[in-house]
Amino acid sequence: MKTIPRALPIIAGIFAAVLSPPAPISPSAWANQHFYLPDGERKSQLIDLSRTPHLIEPLDALGPDAPDNEIAVMKSAQSAFTTLLQIAACHSIDRDPCDMMIVQPTDSALGDFNSQKLGRALELSPIMRKKVFPQTARAGNASKTYEKKFSPDCSLFLSLASSTADLRSKTIKKALCDEIDEYPADLNDQGDPLDMIRARQISFLRSGTWKRAYFSTPTIKGASSIESKFEAGDQRRWTMVCPHCGDENLRFEWSEKAPRFEFDKEPPYSARYIPACCGTVIEGWQKFAIYGTGRWVPTAPGAGKFKSYHFDALSSPFVPWDEIAKEYLQAGDNPTKLKTFWNLTLGLPFELKGDAPDYERLLARREDYTAGVVPARGLLLVAGADVQHSGIWVEAVAFADNGESWSVHHEFFEGETTDHKAGAFAKLATFYERQFPDAFGGHRILDCMAIDAGDGGRSNQVYAFCRSRPRAYATKGVAGWSAPAIGTPVPVDVKLSGKKIKKGATLWPVGTWALKATFYTNLQKDGRKAGAEVDPDGYCHHHQGCDERYFKQQTAEYLKTTTVRGRTVKVWQETGPNHLLDCRIYAMAMAEYLGLSRLSPQQWAVLARERGVPPIVSEPDLFSPEPIKIAAKPALVGRPKKSVRGRRVLSSGIG
Repeated sequence: MKTIPRALPIIAGIFAAVLSPPAPISPSAWANQHFYLPDGERKSQLIDLSRTPHLIEPLDALGPDAPDNEIAVMKSAQSAFTTLLQIAACHSIDRDPCDMMIVQPTDSALGDFNSQKLGRALELSPIMRKKVFPQTARAGNASKTYEKKFSPDCSLFLSLASSTADLRSKTIKKALCDEIDEYPADLNDQGDPLDMIRARQISFLRSGTWKRAYFSTPTIKGASSIESKFEAGDQRRWTMVCPHCGDENLRFEWSEKAPRFEFDKEPPYSARYIPACCGTVIEGWQKFAIYGTGRWVPTAPGAGKFKSYHFDALSSPFVPWDEIAKEYLQAGDNPTKLKTFWNLTLGLPFELKGDAPDYERLLARREDYTAGVVPARGLLLVAGADVQHSGIWVEAVAFADNGESWSVHHEFFEGETTDHKAGAFAKLATFYERQFPDAFGGHRILDCMAIDAGDGGRSNQVYAFCRSRPRAYATKGVAGWSAPAIGTPVPVDVKLSGKKIKKGATLWPVGTWALKATFYTNLQKDGRKAGAEVDPDGYCHHHQGCDERYFKQQTAEYLKTTTVRGRTVKVWQETGPNHLLDCRIYAMAMAEYLGLSRLSPQQWAVLARERGVPPIVSEPDLFSPEPIKIAAKPALVGRPKKSVRGRRVLSSGIG
């Protein structure tokens, strides 16, 4: 068979096209052709990175043709960097196939990322859908839920930062580490998870082809991993052009000392920015056009520094300035809400005021309200209990809608704690049912009570006690600044009469670290006793029965900066017995469980009416600590009525 000479170039071109590698393409250009958004307003649509230009430079730094090995991104929430992470992985699978790892901080985060984001992104893109091996493929080539296989030389491992097995068993070329501030500082006494991840890439150090990226919203100033990474880099910030004077170094920055972001205190807030360059007001509606003129500019350049980025809601195309103003005003003086604002909106670490006040100062400002009586504005009545081998410490605390708290009663129930029906537990059962008189002549029982089950020697007794009492909650303190005040409950086994009942009780995790910071911040506040016109939000009231021992226990910890395996962390350090501090923290967790930071003004009003509180009493200036004589009401206002998705609600439907 003779080949027509003129056909030879055509045939050669076909073979060349098949055998030659595709032309290099940057991750951002590739994304505009092949990446479909898995969620959000433009779900299932092809991405257009001209809408989010702040993603382009850090994304392209992760491409195989970029000289960068490492980047870090300190960011606010909802800033699209999770999308960047997905694009980087998908581009590598298509154009630079290798073994790589995406690390998430928790089981739930890993599951959501896999099912809601990456899994959808792989399915939506025709080019990616063809590459992933199905889970039904033959052995050795099949993908798994958390291991996506694309070729013999390309696997994507979805790993858990708290799993030594995930982090120690794989050699990888690329690592994409998400929300690193939530990683444990020391994983099962085997080291920092980030060091473990770094060790998986040693094989690629000589070739210099490794890539590693860190993404996170920050947490606590001085103990934030992403803050440390950001400061180690060249600290790039989104820099724009002023629409008034044309200055090319405009940055939207938050400053409390010299604020340039201004807003009214009432809706619609009319948020605006006063730039340093010319002082001409930039209105909120101008923000989005100005954002598009931006570029990344290093503010701390230096030889050998990697690219690090900070991006927040002030510059984000997704968040109107009026919304930022609203969030800040709603945070008020509440340290928990302020931390959330700094971390998730500003993308900045929050500086804790972690020192407890001197107990003598607290003794001096005690008030003359009656112990054991629920104050007029105490709409929530909760308690915390700390179980010891020789007895049980308790404190009942009332909370107002603005977070103000009143110590109602504290006590130590002496007795054995080996039997959940006898000794100190019998006294705790009486306390659980106690009817507290309120300021209006009625009576109240505890809305709920948290009992610390963290003592391994008495955990089963706590489980057994709570099992038959719907308003009693077995709790366990959880370390870490990202842990919520009250977490998702887990079933636990309990032994009753020598028999093991599998998943017979429920254990609630309590984020004690942030709650302690909130408590100590509130303790530091000055109120009327110090000459202020009003008691501020969160102010802590104490009656004359709170003695020196009480205050010494409640101020028995301080915030210590230490180093754990090379990482700077802030931890709580005990200075003496702290049982009543634990009681207060668990009571605060119960208040949060019932909605202290969540209820709307309308819901608080419903709760106040249900509890017989006259409308005039809800005004802080008119608070009277002494009982007001009115007709007595039945006790048991606020008895939990039913369970809604694992969370009990009060009889008003609130909680």
